[in-house]
Amino acid sequence: MPAGSVEASAGSGGDVSTKMMTARSSERSQITGWLKDPLFDLCFIFGIALLGSVMSGVTVIWPALFLTMLTAHTWLFGYDHLVATYTNLLGTPQDRLRNWRLIVLLPPLVFGCLYGIGRRYGLTGMYTMYFFGQFFHTVRQSWGIAQQYRHRAGGIPSDPMWLSEVTLWSVPLWGFLHRCTQQPEEFLYQQLWLPTVPVEVTVCGCLLSVGLWLYFGYTRLVAYRRGQLAIGHTLYMLSHLGIYLGGYILIEDISSGWLLVNVWHNVQYLMFVWLFNRRRFAGGIDPSSRSLSWLSQPGFRRAALYYLTCLFIATPAYYLVLRLGERIDGFYAQTVIPSAVLLSLSFTVHHYIVDGFIWKRRKHPAVL
Repeated sequence: MPAGSVEASAGSGGDVSTKMMTARSSERSQITGWLKDPLFDLCFIFGIALLGSVMSGVTVIWPALFLTMLTAHTWLFGYDHLVATYTNLLGTPQDRLRNWRLIVLLPPLVFGCLYGIGRRYGLTGMYTMYFFGQFFHTVRQSWGIAQQYRHRAGGIPSDPMWLSEVTLWSVPLWGFLHRCTQQPEEFLYQQLWLPTVPVEVTVCGCLLSVGLWLYFGYTRLVAYRRGQLAIGHTLYMLSHLGIYLGGYILIEDISSGWLLVNVWHNVQYLMFVWLFNRRRFAGGIDPSSRSLSWLSQPGFRRAALYYLTCLFIATPAYYLVLRLGERIDGFYAQTVIPSAVLLSLSFTVHHYIVDGFIWKRRKHPAVL
């Protein structure tokens, strides 16, 4: 073989080796951007999604079990995630002082507004308001968590924030349009009103969402090849896509789809608030909030006790709302609006409003 050929071959081999080393280096240098650590985040991203899928899937395969799954979800996660809200609202004396208007003035206002809606539009109006409210609330929470992953990754220059937000919202909005086109007769055993949307509008929403997510996939593939992939943010966005695609589009029954999204949302909130409190009390036990700060210390046992404490507080609250509603209805012979529904929705809507305030403030002692 001529000397020139040998040199060319060696040079070619060197280029191949360099490319392989660069690829391996890029693979090793990907940006993880976890909220805490791989175990926590993989459970947070995929474990919760799996739990919601199993509970919702059971109701799809065996519709007769929907009430059982709904009861389990409400007891184990629904009221518990409301309790978790109040750990931020009432956790320390400073929290109570800062949030006294949300604690004292807001609940009767919410109750009065819901009562007025119920008297004017009945249960259909109340459930319609709830469906719209929970849709916005769950997507907004998901966007907030996606932003936390972006922050932990140190920012994502290749993914402008406005485009990321449009992409994240696109599949829920497509799903909402799909439900409006579908026109379900019932939601959680009650009549539901949704605006009528032509199928052509829903198809446009579908095409827009598909285009945005395909572009998202392309940009993440490019980032991976450059060794700049924000793994945590990418995996979270994909889980968001799967949950809303399943909950609003792939699952035919609106209630089973709602169950998927809400199990995911509520358990996610419980874990996220625990992590927030864990960082807030990272310095140890706070004398002004001994119980909450003790429960928020490191370790699996403390995390389990944190959840069990929320469950312990939520269980009698769940029971009392039902019993108190029955007593009020019996006393006033109320038949138009079941008081248990009114009370339960009051807690829920209060949580929606409060949540919008406490997470936007910059005065928290700690940020994720």
